[in-house]
Amino acid sequence: MKAHWTARSVKDYLFRIAADFISQLENKMESLPISQDELAKRLGVTKGRVSQLINHPGNISLAKMIEYAKALGMKVSIVAYEDNDPENKKGPIDSEIFRICWEQLGKPRDFWAMQDILKTKNVFAANITYGRRIDDFKTFPFYGRQTSAGNIAVCPIYFSIERLAANQTVDIFERDKALPS
Repeated sequence: MKAHWTARSVKDYLFRIAADFISQLENKMESLPISQDELAKRLGVTKGRVSQLINHPGNISLAKMIEYAKALGMKVSIVAYEDNDPENKKGPIDSEIFRICWEQLGKPRDFWAMQDILKTKNVFAANITYGRRIDDFKTFPFYGRQTSAGNIAVCPIYFSIERLAANQTVDIFERDKALPS
């Protein structure tokens, strides 16, 4: 399998992450609803500057990400993760996957809250290869890494991201396929 286009350079990888971040901002703006003009007023910048950043996110700094997110009542977190794809043949996981998983877990604020949630819920993700859905789960111990015959994996910290097969993610995968390769 050929490496994902984000494996070409750090700049390409950064662009993918920045574009994903901008997508999150646009979704939030749409849900509030807030125009680019209103966002510009909140940030104390011109509408043109907001438009420029949204249309060309490649050079966005972490400080700008935080400013824009805070202006929309959001927070920013950086997540480093392993997904058994060290050669980056699949590209980075879309932030929407992490958001959905966090929400499905009940939005825990720390590990203690997450442990309490996991003790009271069956929270697992299915392997898309097997065509399982989120409702097909069995219970496994919190700290285990057991799998059933259907290869359903326990998620000790959050859903097993690479195996998430919820119907909500179909649009995300389709959007990722549309990105340049």
